[in-house]
Amino acid sequence: MRIKVTKLLNTRVGGAHTTYQTGAIREPGDEIEVTGTVQGEELDGNNTWYKASDDANSHYWSGGAEQIDSAGGNYQQWMIDLNLPEIWGRYAGTGVGVAVVDTGIAPGITDLFYNQSKYYVYGDNVEIKDNAGHGTFCASLVGLRNTSGNYVGVAPGCNLFACKISEKRTFENTERDAQRYADAINWCAKNPDIHIVSISWSSGISNAATLSLIQEAINNAVANNKIIVCSIGNSIVFGDTRKYYPACLKNTIGVGMVPDKENGYPCINEFLSLVINGSQIKSYDQNNELIADSGSSFATAITSGIIALMIQKMNFSYSFAMITEKLAAMTQKTTFIITEDGNPPASFDLPLLKPELLLNFFNDIV
Repeated sequence: MRIKVTKLLNTRVGGAHTTYQTGAIREPGDEIEVTGTVQGEELDGNNTWYKASDDANSHYWSGGAEQIDSAGGNYQQWMIDLNLPEIWGRYAGTGVGVAVVDTGIAPGITDLFYNQSKYYVYGDNVEIKDNAGHGTFCASLVGLRNTSGNYVGVAPGCNLFACKISEKRTFENTERDAQRYADAINWCAKNPDIHIVSISWSSGISNAATLSLIQEAINNAVANNKIIVCSIGNSIVFGDTRKYYPACLKNTIGVGMVPDKENGYPCINEFLSLVINGSQIKSYDQNNELIADSGSSFATAITSGIIALMIQKMNFSYSFAMITEKLAAMTQKTTFIITEDGNPPASFDLPLLKPELLLNFFNDIV
């Protein structure tokens, strides 16, 4: 694996910490052969370092370099379809902070690093450790480093933050527990190192006061230049218009999976911003096993990773309005027709993210 230096970068000889001996100063554009990533001293909210393949045991802080090649990588087909390998040659989401609001993140996952000093949990005695697997799966899709040969992460250079809102994949009592969305989002709003809040959850909430709390938190986060990306929800019926939250609140980007008769459908309503492939997506579970799963949750994590790549491309000069406008320009209304056994065909025009338009953005083609 090779990295390219993006700003003046000290070589640290012997370990991933600034207390180690300083070696050569590497300049922007320098290319370095590395063996992978390790966790070390945290700088600017990023504790991921690259370990060089030399005899001196050299290390380089990842905030000053980005991955530039993927030789031998085991790409998933959806990555190829989205032109991600070509985009990764220039952008990896380096320096972009992504908070994953979910069931936590499991320790010991191959190539998965997250900030272990800054995180949100919903209770005083709650551990950040993921026991359900959903949070680990989604976090890996957003920002796995991709150095082991299994390509999972969309933004392998991003900085991950964990926000744990539940031990299980659903709330035990939705009306009581749903205010955790607001608490987690408000926590993210106060963290200057976080740019994207990725919420691969969707809940049916009827309590107006709870919805108001969540909306206020979203508005607060957007005012602090955070991008809120949410799952629109899943259904076993094509054409389900039910509204799930937080996606169906203002100032969110609602993401659904591409309709798939074998693997499920997105809910369809006015809050659906885009659909992207969410079928049979491979990622890591809490046991460090590479498994496949389907749903709008995973389409949401993939979209959050794409937005991280976009923010790096935009040199961190962005706003919620700019991101939504550019995403809208990458979608195209596409007719999906599904015929279920015993029922007449159902047809809906959905905003499909088009790979060629995504690539145009990174190639500066208007």
